[in-house]
Amino acid sequence: MKTKYIFKSIALSALLSVSLSGCNDFLDTTQRGVTSQESFYQTDSEALQALYAIYDKLQSSNLNTFEYKNILSDDAQAGGGGRSDNSAGNELNEFDIPASNTMLKSMFTKYYEMIYCCNILLKNVKADSDIKERCIAEAKCLRAYAYFELVTLWGPVPLVTEPLEAGNYNQPNSTIEALYAQIEKDLGEAIPILPLKSQQSAAQKAQVSKGTAQSLLGKAYLYQKKYDEAATAFEEVITSKEYDLYPDYSQITRQASEFGCESVFEISYSADLTEVLESTCIAAYCGPRSGYFKAGSTGLSETGWGMVSPELGLREAFLEEGDLIRQKATVLNEEDLANYYGASLRASDGSLPYGCDGLVRTKYGPYMDEIAESNESYHTISGTNFRLIRYADVLLMAAEAQNRKNNPDDIKAQDYVNKVRARVQLLPISTTGEALFEDIKKERRLELAFEFVRFQDLVRWGDAETVLKESGKKTSLGTYDSNGNPMYFENPNAGFKSYNKLMPFPDTEISVNPNIKQNEGY
Repeated sequence: MKTKYIFKSIALSALLSVSLSGCNDFLDTTQRGVTSQESFYQTDSEALQALYAIYDKLQSSNLNTFEYKNILSDDAQAGGGGRSDNSAGNELNEFDIPASNTMLKSMFTKYYEMIYCCNILLKNVKADSDIKERCIAEAKCLRAYAYFELVTLWGPVPLVTEPLEAGNYNQPNSTIEALYAQIEKDLGEAIPILPLKSQQSAAQKAQVSKGTAQSLLGKAYLYQKKYDEAATAFEEVITSKEYDLYPDYSQITRQASEFGCESVFEISYSADLTEVLESTCIAAYCGPRSGYFKAGSTGLSETGWGMVSPELGLREAFLEEGDLIRQKATVLNEEDLANYYGASLRASDGSLPYGCDGLVRTKYGPYMDEIAESNESYHTISGTNFRLIRYADVLLMAAEAQNRKNNPDDIKAQDYVNKVRARVQLLPISTTGEALFEDIKKERRLELAFEFVRFQDLVRWGDAETVLKESGKKTSLGTYDSNGNPMYFENPNAGFKSYNKLMPFPDTEISVNPNIKQNEGY
């Protein structure tokens, strides 16, 4: 039975008790039943409540935080009931992105809420017990993660490491160098304190470990092209023997493998209808569109919204590699649906959903055995965890670092790639140099499709402008003209431009903070 991690109620009670302390100014006597900020954070229990407030923010805004990155990539496109049904997704897919984009606003806000909660803990919790020391280390690791997402997506965001006081809210842009320096510092200080995964109790398995911080540090080095440092950090994870590849690729994002041998960094959710704030709506959001999809024996829900639909090129990439195991576990076309499962994707009039090219996603799909009870009519409540870092990802990042470092070790790089390929019964590779680098890029796409990393990979490799130049220029309407030809919405101005390597700062931030400068092109 899946263990629940209900951070929200604990964190909320702590934040309410502290926020109410401001009422003391209006009373001559001490309020009863209220804890002031000065007297909170003293016990291990209070430190843990502050920590769980950070994890609660990590869980939040799951639609915007993760799926929008898939839409930005060549893995997926925006769908739904029409253009107006998913306008923010269309803006991202077409790279016609205004500062008012609601998905970006939610994600930007979420990460600064995480950082605020981290800063509160780090300011107030003293390392005078083992539990408090661990809480401080986890907060530093989670703050580093939040800043990593911000710097790789928005670039020179404000760097805030203390809770801000009134009159000091309008922080200016930092520099990318300073942001990465803070990420490295936080992770470097957290790693010696955090426990190994094998040292975590059952109650701690949803929390970050030493391997999480080491993997994030390696990733931060990799994105800065500090390949020697990245290779060293990833070797620490690999040689720890704490992780392994889960044997069945079709289960790597299913509940059967949650917190399993391959999990390095994972966000926990619950499908319990009594705790809906601890769930995710991704399954419904991305599931095949209701009214079109007939599930057959797929096990998928027929009540999805179809807001994110696979791109044709993704399935073709699997077929070009002869990678049928991962293809079936990731994306199916209409022929696959009919042959494997007796399923179909068309309405009675033969039409397809808007933004759908006849493909259904099976990775992170809306599986009926992983969502809420059958009486939850639209199956919007899912408890399937997100894997933010898997061991396969670590192996492939390590392979890249070994291939790109000052004295390349392509034999080791090949070995790491081939371990990942062996799981899905693909022949080993033997390329070296630039050819090996291209093979690693391809392997990352096939292994990690729909796992929220493809867009950032393309940007850091310098490939986004080429790979995404046609993104969103033609979107299927799902209907046909009188001659039977498919009809499209066409936007000739769509497609990735050089300035799209960074996202726009939300207009709400620009309007309230005169010290922040908008990214070029927006």
